[in-house]
Amino acid sequence: MSTANAKLGDHLEELLNIGIALSAEKDHTKLLERILQEARRITNADAGTLYLCEQDRLVFKIIHNDTLGIYQGGLGEPVDLPPVPLDPANVSAWVALHKKSVNIPNVYAADNFDFSGPRKYDAITGYRTGSMLVVPLENYEGEVIGVLQLLNAKNEQGQTIPFAPEVEKIVFSLASQAAVSLTNMQYIQEIDNLFHSFVQVMATAIDARTPYNVNHTRNIARLAEKFAVYLDSLTGGPFGNEKLPEDRTAQLVMAAWLHDIGKVAIPLSVMDKPSRLGERIEYVRQRLELMENRLIRSFLEKKVAGLAGREQEEEHRQQLALLGRARELIEKANHPATFVDQDLVRELSELANWEPFPGKRLLTAEELKCLSIPKGTLTDEERKIMAGHVTVAQRMLEKIRFTGRYKDVPSWALSHHELLDGTGYPQGLKAGEIPLEARILTILDVYDALTASDRPYKKAMSPQAAFNILERMAEEGKLDKLLVAAFKESRVWDE
Repeated sequence: MSTANAKLGDHLEELLNIGIALSAEKDHTKLLERILQEARRITNADAGTLYLCEQDRLVFKIIHNDTLGIYQGGLGEPVDLPPVPLDPANVSAWVALHKKSVNIPNVYAADNFDFSGPRKYDAITGYRTGSMLVVPLENYEGEVIGVLQLLNAKNEQGQTIPFAPEVEKIVFSLASQAAVSLTNMQYIQEIDNLFHSFVQVMATAIDARTPYNVNHTRNIARLAEKFAVYLDSLTGGPFGNEKLPEDRTAQLVMAAWLHDIGKVAIPLSVMDKPSRLGERIEYVRQRLELMENRLIRSFLEKKVAGLAGREQEEEHRQQLALLGRARELIEKANHPATFVDQDLVRELSELANWEPFPGKRLLTAEELKCLSIPKGTLTDEERKIMAGHVTVAQRMLEKIRFTGRYKDVPSWALSHHELLDGTGYPQGLKAGEIPLEARILTILDVYDALTASDRPYKKAMSPQAAFNILERMAEEGKLDKLLVAAFKESRVWDE
């Protein structure tokens, strides 16, 4: 085998290996770096530039120049050059427009393109641009997505030489592989963005069902992302030196967006219940007003008929006083901030059983039950309906195909009400069964619920008061102590 054939065989093997490496690279910036590095290595080029087509312009993405020690874009310093317009007088733009490569042995001897830019650059820097190879990055749809420009191929003695025709073909093939890899990565990113947008739209629609929950999901997603960044910054702390992988952080944020998706099936009468009686309070008020009017009318009729003596007058005053006391206690117990103790329940029960007229009570059994709720506004049955949003979420998320990258999203989203001591729901998981990300969501969910200022059934707590509750829950074994402490120290909730 001749030396030339052997060298060509080596190049082809290199090309295969590069193709495998390009298809395996998942980081966009590293992929761009790899494309330019491999092209320069194959051609032994002293310098090179990688452009990408954006809005009818060629945008500088990576610039390498060994002689001048310039490494801009990608993992290096920011590129400080303006985009190149798609003017065919410029060689890179011509290549992008015509989808053909250009191999120029000596830039200073060429006159078919405008090389005033490279010559001016040479005059400023002292560099000498000699040979040039410019290749389009054309994907499998025939679309040019970028341009690869290589400068000054070097021989073994370090002298500038023209780019060999056989090397040009190999670089052209490399550029095609690179374009396919970049396009695939772009498609994956677009699908990813579409998926994220779909998730956020669903979450926003669910929150928008009620003015009392409009910012909750967005808050949890924002806190989850910021807290994950904070946890990554810890070194030698309670979490050791291990960082959350980028994919897991992305999963955590998506799980935050989806954690309340099941609330789409919760009746607004339950989700928006601002007081213990909710909308029923108006019926109760009207009932009390009708009873008062009927008592007054009944007494006046007796008085006109001469049947109302002192005894009847005293009874009438007592009835009106009882009715006024009932109205006062009902309004008090209905208010979500009131703690309904046993004494209040007993007095309410006595008034509820009073019949100003035969068969006419002040409160129904269901209304008395609602007013007897010690804390909050929901009855046990209504709490079960609210808790059912997790079951609904499970049925919904089962319909969505989560890829390998997001495979843990459903389990994390569905576990945000699980507690370490096993008293949470829906599965009653215990510490060892609850992943770190689900523990984070639980803490964030509780914190936002405590500090929210848009809930009609409670006043917003201060961060310190909220952390007092979180720390007490941690001491009781319900929440992760280390995570609660880290969340407090992070102060991401205060940004």
